[in-house]
Amino acid sequence: MIMLLPRIGQTLRLNLVDAWDENRDHTLKTRVADLRDDTAVIELPISEKTGRTAPLLTGTECDVWYIGEDGSRYEFRSTIIGRQTENIPVLLMSLPSKDAVIRNQRRNYLRIQTAVEIAVKMDDPLRQYHFLARTVDLSGGGLSFTCEDNMRLQEKDSLEIWLSLPSKAGQVHHAFALGEIVRQKPADEKGKHQWVSVKFTKINESDRAKIVRTCYERQLEMRKKGVLE
Repeated sequence: MIMLLPRIGQTLRLNLVDAWDENRDHTLKTRVADLRDDTAVIELPISEKTGRTAPLLTGTECDVWYIGEDGSRYEFRSTIIGRQTENIPVLLMSLPSKDAVIRNQRRNYLRIQTAVEIAVKMDDPLRQYHFLARTVDLSGGGLSFTCEDNMRLQEKDSLEIWLSLPSKAGQVHHAFALGEIVRQKPADEKGKHQWVSVKFTKINESDRAKIVRTCYERQLEMRKKGVLE
């Protein structure tokens, strides 16, 4: 089922509509704490630029966007309609009807450097390979990996790829994709590994969503460690 409206726990980005607002050039980040009919209860937004809480008044209009589990970007226009301070301060944000949510198919998926275990199979009459490898980088649209140079791989080769995707919760999810080699760099020296870049040519969207989620979790982990800006 295609996801439209955000769910509880969903991370949202807000861009303020008011051109005169001092935060107009800042992207604000928040999270959905609860859902009530046509209203989302959200945590106080934080500026991704300054790291400070952004004071949003009732009546503030904003453009909201978020990444769904299918890797698509969803957008809608919303308004801050209230504020509550029971246990923790939260804002109330209006939700649109489902037909007012714009879904943009993402073509440029986030690519992140990460070592994920994969199994690769190539079923060619003259070159039948089945081997294990680790990715160099990964995205919802493809990956690159290194493997021994005695695997005679070349551009345009078709591969079957099984991925083991660790999650921050400690679970391991599995995904499968068909791919095509778009670039291959031979090893610099004998006995070293070659580098192979693959684009996915056929993949179940639920498997693609697992990969996208792994990439974003890895990105957050790297940011916490100060590896990424």
